[in-house]
Amino acid sequence: MFKFKPTAIVWDLDGTLVDSAPDLASALNTVLDKRGFFTLSLNEVRKMIGNGVPKLVERGFNAVGIRPDAAQLDELVALFVTEYRECATNKTRPYPGVVDALQAIHSMSIPMGVCTNKPEAFSRQILKGLGLSGFFSSVIGGDSTSARKPDPEPVLACLRGLVSEPELSLMIGDSIHDVHAAHAAGVSVGVVPWGYRSTSVDKMGADFVLHELTGLPGLIRDAEQVQQRTAH
Repeated sequence: MFKFKPTAIVWDLDGTLVDSAPDLASALNTVLDKRGFFTLSLNEVRKMIGNGVPKLVERGFNAVGIRPDAAQLDELVALFVTEYRECATNKTRPYPGVVDALQAIHSMSIPMGVCTNKPEAFSRQILKGLGLSGFFSSVIGGDSTSARKPDPEPVLACLRGLVSEPELSLMIGDSIHDVHAAHAAGVSVGVVPWGYRSTSVDKMGADFVLHELTGLPGLIRDAEQVQQRTAH
């Protein structure tokens, strides 16, 4: 658990703030269908999300028995990008409690950012389309820096945009990549029990599990009180 009022909060996007699996599955299945392959169930696609678009497309084609080489994968990714651009907010929605939590934290004057392995353009498209972009003053996508999570660089880049030191910051995510990236950056991290992963939240090594997002503002206020008491 954290015992300080964070000077900034970094959020993961897919699987943490929004459930984007239906639209990702739709785009992937359109590409598979156009190439003459059978399509995948939503639950199958959910398990493939988390490492960026190229990995999602690669996993999707692996699931139908295809191992694309680098050139083929580039072509398939380009097709996916075209399809996804048209449907990225058709069925993608914030998880329960997200908007209330963001509004409460925004009212506390704590700057917030998004750090995701999704391409930055898609991330901004989704945030704008769902009316969430106003909450975030820093957005780092999987193509914004030279590395993706679990590398710490995207988290650090997001914090630079928020003008916050890692040890005074907080990250909220849903995957082991979020935990590893945050800890490598020196940031305290909490995980939500929903999202896209194969590892149990209790086994990911996060500093805490956030079972309800609407509880985060209260945890921040409690931590601030602890911080004030220990300062005297």
